[in-house]
Amino acid sequence: MAWQEVPFRFMSFRERVPDRCRFWVYILFLAAFQFSNGMYFTAMSQMQGTHSITMDDVKMMSHAALIGLTIYFPLAFRLKFRFTNRTCLLVAATGLAICNLIAPYVDNPLPLVLLGFVAGFFRLFGTFECLSSILPKIAPTHNYTVFLSFVFFVVLGVIHVFDALAVQVIYYYDWQHLHWLAIGLLLLVILIAGIMMRPFRPMPKMPLYGIDWLGMILWSIFILSLIFVAQYGYQLDWLHSPYIRVGLGCASISLAFNIGRMTYIRHPFLEAAAFRVNNLTVLLIAFLFLGILLASKNTLQNTFTGAVLHWDGFNTRILKWFEFLGVFLGAVFSWCTLVRLKWPRKLLTFLGFSMILVYVASMYFLVSPNTAIERFYLPLICCNFGHVAIFIALTVYIQATAPFNNYFQILCILGFVRTGIASPIGDAIYRSGTTGLMNKHLAEIGNHLDIGLQSSMNNLEFIGTEAMISTLQELYGYTFIFGTVVLILIAAYHFRRNLTNPIPTLKSLYLGTSKNIELKKRSHKEAIRTV
Repeated sequence: MAWQEVPFRFMSFRERVPDRCRFWVYILFLAAFQFSNGMYFTAMSQMQGTHSITMDDVKMMSHAALIGLTIYFPLAFRLKFRFTNRTCLLVAATGLAICNLIAPYVDNPLPLVLLGFVAGFFRLFGTFECLSSILPKIAPTHNYTVFLSFVFFVVLGVIHVFDALAVQVIYYYDWQHLHWLAIGLLLLVILIAGIMMRPFRPMPKMPLYGIDWLGMILWSIFILSLIFVAQYGYQLDWLHSPYIRVGLGCASISLAFNIGRMTYIRHPFLEAAAFRVNNLTVLLIAFLFLGILLASKNTLQNTFTGAVLHWDGFNTRILKWFEFLGVFLGAVFSWCTLVRLKWPRKLLTFLGFSMILVYVASMYFLVSPNTAIERFYLPLICCNFGHVAIFIALTVYIQATAPFNNYFQILCILGFVRTGIASPIGDAIYRSGTTGLMNKHLAEIGNHLDIGLQSSMNNLEFIGTEAMISTLQELYGYTFIFGTVVLILIAAYHFRRNLTNPIPTLKSLYLGTSKNIELKKRSHKEAIRTV
């Protein structure tokens, strides 16, 4: 069978569809998948009240959705080479629509966590199909720096626009209407894909042979157990709770099974070679530090705007647009510096962490009950600028240094930290710090105030606000010190400069994957012959 190279013209559409419309149809699909999610961060408090669940439950559901995204990476090209473009889009949109249909009517945390995991998987299934299809249009030379700049702008930036729109929907209607809106968009995807697209394969059909499905389940159990421990540890008093001990036990057992399976399975879900890539440990630590620093935005800033300034989500929706602007500027700057100016990735990483440190320092001086919302604009631009710059620099670095056969497995491993355990760890640190420092400052304010009991009750709100301001400033100060140490470590660490890994094409990916499948079949036949 002759090879079907992916041309500049999108061949997955029927001939009656104009060429100039095809790219924008994929962009429409991409926007629909980015808006649709099993769980919505902007609807956390509303879900908490409707289902009578805790905020930790809602956050666990959101983390499960992100792990569903992450666990898809090792299967990305296997599914793409097995199914046609239209089939991938139809299955992803249908699965995600079903998740959105079920989610509003389930009030038990465990099924919601599983539902979020499945929704995250289908969301990236559709997103990856769109992105891989428009890659020749975005980066005709397969320059992954250009492509990743676009990818992270979409993944990290466009979501802020949808968050702002979601706040509007919740304000005028309720949070369940977000799911109905998502279902409507996904039905539109199904309708357009069914009418405008035809079955098309960029490469010959490849069977789903040799996929380690059990390994995928075990790795999911491992990381979700760790997230459970980090997310609920503060609420359940850590190891004093049997649930936390069970979570640690599940994580340990599943990890032991995964390590054992690496030794006797020829192609496990995550191969041992993926863990032996140079600087992988350093990248995991960098993403962990990044998650802890960014947790200050999710935890401390939300505490400041809620407990001190008394703003709700509708008041702060305008901030989402400046976060989007920061991601856009960071993506454009990363593209210019890495592609045009040929900056080293270490310099861009250092600059990204520096911009997040600028945000932390700015927030230290902004903590006041009289802070206007306009003063948040520049710090949030800096924070999101640094966030996307770090993601692009480190992802491009690992693509250029790691064998591409293990590249998506490495993305999965990195995702366990950057979209998995890092945020709950940072959240637990700041929550513990807030409680401890709040008690300390309340005691100090009480000792300095020479007033009676009745006066103390009348000034209770003032005392609590002052204690919270002092607590937030102290935590931002500690975060700034921690960020400074991270910058020193980055400056002292040596990254490889001469990166020689070739940029793969779709044909080379197909050949590499089919070669691995042939090796699996051969080893399976030899094992049967031996028996």
